[in-house]
Amino acid sequence: MKKSHIITGIAAAVLSLIVFSCQTVKEIVGTPSLSLESVGIKSLDLEGITFNCNYSITNPYPIAFSIKEVAANILCSGNTFTKINTSQGVNVAAMGSKTNALTFKIPYNSILELAKNISGKKALPFAIDGAASLDLSAIPFLENQSLTLPFKKDFDVPVFKPELSLSDVKINMPSFETLKNAFINSGMNAVEAVNFASALIQGKSISEDTLKKINLDIDFLMNLNVKNSGSAAWNFIVNSCSLKTSAGDLAGITPLSNSSINSASGTVPLKASLNTVTAASFIAQLLNKKGANPVFSLASGLSFTELPYAPNIPLSYSYEIPISKVGVSKN
Repeated sequence: MKKSHIITGIAAAVLSLIVFSCQTVKEIVGTPSLSLESVGIKSLDLEGITFNCNYSITNPYPIAFSIKEVAANILCSGNTFTKINTSQGVNVAAMGSKTNALTFKIPYNSILELAKNISGKKALPFAIDGAASLDLSAIPFLENQSLTLPFKKDFDVPVFKPELSLSDVKINMPSFETLKNAFINSGMNAVEAVNFASALIQGKSISEDTLKKINLDIDFLMNLNVKNSGSAAWNFIVNSCSLKTSAGDLAGITPLSNSSINSASGTVPLKASLNTVTAASFIAQLLNKKGANPVFSLASGLSFTELPYAPNIPLSYSYEIPISKVGVSKN
């Protein structure tokens, strides 16, 4: 016989000796309890906010039971915004506790629509109101009993909607003199160097092999435009960003000025340095307007200065840059 079966049998025998009464069992060993620990932001994306509701159920019995179902209403200003219902099917160990979580998502468009009715609010008053239903069929003298553990907690939802975009994406070509000297230093004669430098300045097609012969950094510039369509006080910060191709990461991108924005909107100028030796193929594609589109990837963070949420909540953004629309500027 398995050890777990022996322990369960002993526990059942102990309970049977106490008294043949549900009420007496409850008086002696107590009843299960639910503790709602926190409601907070789990993650952000460009569609909405995913919240996490952490709770813990304690089992005072010497026999395990299971969580049958957890159901809750998500309320805003007392009105039902949405319902969540999940069958847990997990056990709570004898004389132990089980920690679990509910997740639910609130779209930004819904937040902004609700905020229209509460003018000037930087956060909306939400609440989660629900109950956990327990399956006590394994507990002697309680097997025919139903038990639900209610819970409720208020939380604030920031009124905001992040909007991100790229603009003014371009290659910033070095001056004619810089290009000519770089070609000469690579071993070209003066006439060839002048011809190739002129071709680059004029935007003519140039081969990858030609670019590989020189060692030169060419700036790839763009503006990251950031906007908050809501009224919540926020701070947006660029944590990291990169330029990717089908071959993988191509170059890191760095802010040229402040990397954070705490107003309703703003712009973060960005730069990637592309070296002609290591990125010749990509530079040639940009100049010749042919090839696969590169992908801009951003890891940013948001903080809400007037709300008790953890700072620097991650927000990711990616954008496939049309290679045909990459401009060229000249020094």
